[in-house]
Amino acid sequence: MKKLIFLSLIILFLTKTQNVFAKIDTFTVDNITVVGKMNSNNYREKYLQVAFKKSFENLTNNILKKKDQKKLLSTDLKTIKSLIENYQIIQEEILDDIYTIKVSMTFNRDLVNQFFRKKNITYSEVTKLELLVFPILILDSELQVFSQNKFFKEWNEQKDFENINFILPVENVDDIEFIKNNLQFLEEIDLSALVDNYEIKNSAILIFRYDEGELNVFFKVDFKGVEKATRVKFIVEDLTNKEVRADIIKSLKNNINDFWKGEHLIDISVPSYLTFKIKIEKPETLKNVIKRITKINLIDSYIVRELSKNSAKINIKYFGKIKNLQDELTDNGFEFKILHNEWNLSLAS
Repeated sequence: MKKLIFLSLIILFLTKTQNVFAKIDTFTVDNITVVGKMNSNNYREKYLQVAFKKSFENLTNNILKKKDQKKLLSTDLKTIKSLIENYQIIQEEILDDIYTIKVSMTFNRDLVNQFFRKKNITYSEVTKLELLVFPILILDSELQVFSQNKFFKEWNEQKDFENINFILPVENVDDIEFIKNNLQFLEEIDLSALVDNYEIKNSAILIFRYDEGELNVFFKVDFKGVEKATRVKFIVEDLTNKEVRADIIKSLKNNINDFWKGEHLIDISVPSYLTFKIKIEKPETLKNVIKRITKINLIDSYIVRELSKNSAKINIKYFGKIKNLQDELTDNGFEFKILHNEWNLSLAS
């Protein structure tokens, strides 16, 4: 007879907060699931330890570049547990001697910062990316249009990255004609015409050239006006093999993800201390400004230093690149000018 048992248990420790102006200083990793046989008396503890390791791996995969992830592969369980502030067992299930546990882990950001600093590792802000991907495949000097382009058709078959939404272009006769007319020197010309008609701010154009067992990929990424380009070469005996193509796609996605992380690296040893000057036009202006400031993840803390009827000055501590702060202020409905190291902010009308 099948036995079905559901258990619900919450294990909590004290959550560290800073002052009234600060955010909770944590990373949260949700829905870590571990499944295994009940082949020992301490199976529960055994699989919980596996969940600790999986959550740490999930965290590092999301915020570290590939080369830095490899440095931490041998991190022991004791060290991982020392970084965890609290965890929640969301669900436990036993079915036909198969045990399943689902856990949510919360890591203490200060402790993670110290750990990475000792390892000389910088990490990236946890951010979502919506990216237009434009794959162009050329086989033996012949363009493979969308319906013939296996990389185009298979790009989204595997969901490799939770933080990236890859969006493929719509087949367009003008785009195909443009590519055909410039087929021999696509890598050397401005290709922005292929992506400018889309409202998506971030894009990646990939040019695949396959000839005599060698696949050369040139790709150019554009993250809100910040452009990077690189070339990658694959030795491929059989490009008709779907598993081979899947490995190539995953490798290219890793490259794109590393580029994205590189644009959002956090130097925890050198924060920026900035002053926002706010023009107060209505009684609720300051309240609305603070509400929007708290939505910006890398503003570690803030405090209102000066307040009058018509203006306020807010000091902030910010981790990350100033360009990213400018983008986030715009995305959160601010207009701003920087004069003499002072940021003059107002709410966009």
